[in-house]
Amino acid sequence: MKSLAFFLCLFSLASSWAKPFSIEDLDPAKTQAYILQFQHIAIAEMDRAGIPASIKMAQGILESGSGASQLAIQANNHFGIKCGGKKHWDGPSFYLWDDETVKSCFRVYDQAEKSYIAHSEFLRNPKKAWRYGFLFDLDKTDYKAWAKGLQKAGYATAKTYSKNLISIIERYELYRLDHLSFQDLQLAPGELDSIFNLQPPPKDSVKGPEERLAIRIPDPFGEIKDTVELELPKGIIEVNGRKAMVLQVGESLHELAQRADIKLKKLERYNDFAEQGRPRAGQYVFLQRKKKRYKGEQHFHILRKGQDLRAVSQYYGIRLKSLEKLNKIYRKTLPQTGNKIRLKKE
Repeated sequence: MKSLAFFLCLFSLASSWAKPFSIEDLDPAKTQAYILQFQHIAIAEMDRAGIPASIKMAQGILESGSGASQLAIQANNHFGIKCGGKKHWDGPSFYLWDDETVKSCFRVYDQAEKSYIAHSEFLRNPKKAWRYGFLFDLDKTDYKAWAKGLQKAGYATAKTYSKNLISIIERYELYRLDHLSFQDLQLAPGELDSIFNLQPPPKDSVKGPEERLAIRIPDPFGEIKDTVELELPKGIIEVNGRKAMVLQVGESLHELAQRADIKLKKLERYNDFAEQGRPRAGQYVFLQRKKKRYKGEQHFHILRKGQDLRAVSQYYGIRLKSLEKLNKIYRKTLPQTGNKIRLKKE
């Protein structure tokens, strides 16, 4: 029994590893710089996976020491995600001593942002729904409930884990991140500083790895016009209870159909492409027919410049005809910038 427990401990996918940094170990200047660097991916993952950005940021800060841990620096692994055996991971690995007797295998990522995505997938893993599934029924703005829920689920063994997360969130006002959306990501780096009320520390006070381009996930309503390095989700995701994929930069709809192993005509029918235009890089392409009703919390969408009803239909996973009927919009009557588009009945 003891040997079995040892084996499970060694190859567990649990993201807590060794001992997380204490709050007293965190350098305020480095922590602020860390928040500025990774706030975009935290917000994007909140929109995609449903994990509060404040919680993800606080966990990253606590687990990696604001990016200063050996695992974060050498393996771009900010959440201590273990290999889990060859069945779960065949990529580069990094070994660290969990304690004086156990040497554990951790995953190596070519970019730190990918560990943020992996952290989401760990919590969303259907095989772990019995353990973490209840978290996704919580309000994404209730960071205290999420922090306490993670501790209750056994995410970390430290008795003060939830208190530490809450303390970090409140000290750095990370709860503000939970009220932003995917759409805010199209802002240029630095434009969000005034929203978060965070000023980057003087360059001399922050020492770390050489500066590199962070992954930016584009606004699915917009068009990619810059040359910033992009990392778009390549697998199947779920939008409003329907399977979808994200169109990659330079990828045609035909190529996505081949990648998804689905007929092109079906994609066109499921996504209303035969009626109105083609998707742009970064937009959702549904592999199933969209739902007639929106199951999310949002009730309205305010149209921005360049948006049309089909873009709203794609983003929220609602059939175009259902949106038109709900909003009493006809094909010849195009909605204007600033119009309020209803997503569900009152």
